[in-house]
Amino acid sequence: MGVNTNLHNVVLAIDSLRGAQNACMNLKPLAMEMTDQEIRQRAEVIEKVIRARSKLQQLRDRAEILQSALDRFKAKREAMRA
Repeated sequence: MGVNTNLHNVVLAIDSLRGAQNACMNLKPLAMEMTDQEIRQRAEVIEKVIRARSKLQQLRDRAEILQSALDRFKAKREAMRA
């Protein structure tokens, strides 16, 4: 994954979460009776939030792996210079 791809994925995930937040404001409270369409809409919002959170976690994990690799590289480079 390139940096541009990672950045693009982060932007998509954040936009998805913002869209879900806006959609949640328009949902009926759970205590109210809902139509089938409203139930489907609620399920879609929940699915989008879960997917976005999963993507963000994957990106965080990838960033940690890359940072660790960079730290090892720098340590080896310093050891070779010494």
